[in-house]
Amino acid sequence: MKHRLIDLSYPINTATPPWPGWPSVEMKFLDRASENKPDERHVNSSRFAMNIHCGTHMDAPYHFLDEGWTIDQVPLERTYGPATLVDLRGKGALSHITRADLEESAADLRRTRKAILHTGWAARWMQHDFFSEFPDITADAARFLVECGVELVGVETGSVDFHPNETHVVLLGNEVLIIECLTNLDRIPTREFLFSATPLNLEGRDGSPVRAMAILDS
Repeated sequence: MKHRLIDLSYPINTATPPWPGWPSVEMKFLDRASENKPDERHVNSSRFAMNIHCGTHMDAPYHFLDEGWTIDQVPLERTYGPATLVDLRGKGALSHITRADLEESAADLRRTRKAILHTGWAARWMQHDFFSEFPDITADAARFLVECGVELVGVETGSVDFHPNETHVVLLGNEVLIIECLTNLDRIPTREFLFSATPLNLEGRDGSPVRAMAILDS
């Protein structure tokens, strides 16, 4: 069977906005193929440096909990599989995603165990309020997701909450993976779809950039 893939990740470049106060992405060429000479071979080779929690990325439990899984310890089975797309596009700036907003999706969430929350906030990417006025997930809503057996939560926003980050603690403390800064959710035509977001095998680290995608029947 052929599949259609929808990229749910932002490209990584020097314009990718970091969380406010953190360093920007750095990229440079180490060598250029254009420097080739008859007796000397050159290749295009680059290096880049970035904060792990920049662009489309996954939070491992270790991000908030010293005893939690590091990203290399995350079971890959949890990063791939059926997901439920929850339509929350009525949530505006500085609003809250509550338990009541998720309850009607309970049966689907219990079945797929992956919750992708579609608020439409991706439209604010690169805007001044992207990191400061997003709709957050309440700690009570996070506890509801845990009660449903959810193992992964994906959002379009730069975080699932604001300081003091109780929602992060609830989710990561129950080994629920968090993926932030998703995009293109409006291109997914079905409520349930196959989701994939594989992290890099970064030993002992607190998260990783991911190439998230929706895998659809063509």
